[in-house]
Parts: sequence; C-alpha cells; structure tokens
Amino acid sequence: MTRSFKICKRDTPDYSSCLRLAIQETWMPIIKGIPELGLPVMDPYYIDFMEHEYESGDIAGRLVLRNTTTYGLAKTRFLAVRPSFTGDRVNLEVDIEIPKVFIDGFYKAEGAIGPYKIGGKGYFNVSMEGISATWGIEGRVNEYDRLVVEHFHVFPEVESMKVYFTDLFNGDEALNKMALTFVNEYWQVIYKSMLPIVEKEWDHHLAYFVNDKFFSKIPASKLFP
Repeated sequence: MTRSFKICKRDTPDYSSCLRLAIQETWMPIIKGIPELGLPVMDPYYIDFMEHEYESGDIAGRLVLRNTTTYGLAKTRFLAVRPSFTGDRVNLEVDIEIPKVFIDGFYKAEGAIGPYKIGGKGYFNVSMEGISATWGIEGRVNEYDRLVVEHFHVFPEVESMKVYFTDLFNGDEALNKMALTFVNEYWQVIYKSMLPIVEKEWDHHLAYFVNDKFFSKIPASKLFP
C-alpha cells in the first residue's frame, strides 16, 4: 500500500517540504477511505457516540453526541510540516487550513449556562469557516517498527461560527431561542472556554484513530526512511 504514497527520505535537504507535499497528495486517497487498511471514508466523517463533561466559568454540564457527521475535511490544505526525530521519538507539527466545516447530529445535554438550567435533547448543527490549526503529533517507534502516537493535539482557531439546536430546555421554545441568540452572539467566549476541555477528548480519539487505522498497519521505516 505504501508504494502508492510519496516517500520522503530524512537525509534530503527539502525533507520538510517533501513531507508536506506527500501528505497533501495522499490526503484525497485517505479521505476516500482505504479498505485494505480498514480506514473509513473521512468526508463525510461519521462518529456514532461522543461524550463530554466540562466545567468552565459560567458553563458546566454533560453533553452526549450521537450519529454525528462532519463535512468539509476533504478541503484541508497542508501549509507546513516540521518533523523532529530523537532516538525512537517522533514529533510532527503540521499546519493546516480548512475553508469550511459543517457538523450535524443529535445531542443530549444537562447542566447550566450561567443562571439557565439545561436539560434537553434534540438535533444540532454547527457551521464553521476559516479554520486554522497545528497538529501536534507525539509518539515513538516501538520494537515492531510501528509508530505509536501518544498524543495528537489540535487547538483550532475559527474565524466564524453559527450554531443551531432544538429543544435544549425540554419544550420551552422561548428559552431555546434565547439560548441560540446567546450562543451565536458570544460563541468566541464559549468556544475558547470549552476548547481546552474538548481538546482532551480529541487527543484521545485522534491518537487512537491514527494508530488503529494507519500507523499500526505500515512500518515506520517505510514512512520515515
């Protein structure tokens, strides 16, 4: 399978640029899914269940997401790759941009936003534009010549966001409308307060995903010769 991937050698002077081009060229085949690696289609990307518990400032609660689908990852642009190799340690910083992402699914929430108690479930969607981030991938090469990713950090910056949800207050449409207005007016504050907590979930999910679906299947010596 690796024969179809662009291979970059560490001893070349343009190694970082080569890696960036290799990832960009490989991205569409990855997005479309690679059945022989067990890699699913990534755009749209489907997650059947996610759970978050958080407490930060005026926001606290538990959020369960089901049947969540993310659209837009195919348009990811890779701007730079900064690799670092020390012994068996591998660290990659990857700068990316995504023009637009749309996420929808179903939720169940309980908790509070300031003085407003939350307790409801329904449909939701989130539209984000102007997304930029740096992937911080940390891992080691094990005795079986496989890269084991220990952390996959990502803290996306977003230029604009629009949120929609139904029935956050168990049928109280007036409160639901007020909450929608509040969230869409102050989304930057809410997003920044929630990001460090949500990032921990992403770290765990993404590290497991890339290990299980990709790095465990291909020798590290072939990926980083």
